[in-house]
Amino acid sequence: MESIMNHWQSRITRAEDELAATFRFRNKQPSVVVVDANYWTFGDLPVEIPEDYYTDPASALRCQLAKIERHYENIPNDDYIPFLHPWYGTGVLASAFGINIICHPKSDPAVDLATIKQPEEIDALQMPVPGESGAMPLVVRMIDYFNAHSDLPVGFTDCQGPMATALQVVGYDNFCYWVQDDPDRIHQLMDMITAALIAWVKFQKVRTGQPLTGGSYPLSIKLPEGFGGVWLSDDDSVIMSAGIYREFIKPYNEKFLAAFGGGCIHYCGNSTQNIENYATTKGVTAINNFTLDNIEAAAKIRRALRDKGVVYMACDFTPADQRLDDYYRELVKAMDGPDGLILASYIAPAIALDKGKYDAANRDRVTLARRVYELMGRNR
Repeated sequence: MESIMNHWQSRITRAEDELAATFRFRNKQPSVVVVDANYWTFGDLPVEIPEDYYTDPASALRCQLAKIERHYENIPNDDYIPFLHPWYGTGVLASAFGINIICHPKSDPAVDLATIKQPEEIDALQMPVPGESGAMPLVVRMIDYFNAHSDLPVGFTDCQGPMATALQVVGYDNFCYWVQDDPDRIHQLMDMITAALIAWVKFQKVRTGQPLTGGSYPLSIKLPEGFGGVWLSDDDSVIMSAGIYREFIKPYNEKFLAAFGGGCIHYCGNSTQNIENYATTKGVTAINNFTLDNIEAAAKIRRALRDKGVVYMACDFTPADQRLDDYYRELVKAMDGPDGLILASYIAPAIALDKGKYDAANRDRVTLARRVYELMGRNR
């Protein structure tokens, strides 16, 4: 059995203490997390991605462990805490409702188009059987293999929230029409998906041995004990009005968070129209936001969350080389103080953030990670 926990325990303990101080708003400088041990393959160079990463749990374990070991060898003292992730893309729960998953070689599994055409078809949807429906058995197989061959904690698989899963199941256009034309069925859909998500995450937590109210790693940043046991992706909030979000999304996020003692919500981009919705979501202890280099929008959500005692994780894939120095200096300045702030950079050698979009790149992972760590530490 692979053993990392004992070897790196002093660093893990220090990181846990620093993150706990940040979540209690007692930190004197931002927490810094360099996520170069990513479990997804988006942004990785093709040569780094094993052909059998999604078909052989042993391959996934070797790949994730190698990234963790490399992180500890090259990044001195950030607040990354190692864990294993049974990753099979963002559509596992949607697949349990009958949506096809497409998995091209060396690419993250993705959801196919929704097949539902009429709102009445929502009535025929069946509740998934946790661990048995759709792609769930593939995740269970990875969980069991990871548990048997490593002493690292194992998290639950990617957690698309009720809104994201609903959009995968019925389609974006249908959802947007039906909140107006058939709101009762949309509530019916959201309630079913929320119940299924709760059951699926509970199943995984039992399987991995993680507590219901702990063991959560939103996009690889561990929530400290006492700050919730789950996270969810809410990316499509950026296209939802505050009113629609308040009625059709927020209550279901709150129900999901409540089942696990709270937790973190992630979204990418600018959702400033929903600042009040996020700041007042019951059970939310942190927002993980990929800023897409929109520092003005990041500053607005950051300040609103700080006023409510909610941690802000300022995140993104690493900017292009010519933007690196300015990006972190501008970001830290806009955050207006370190309290309750986490800075996270996601090392993706094959892409580079540049003015709100991702361009193709070809960078060395270790060199880039070291440079980012240096800049984030210097600008704290």
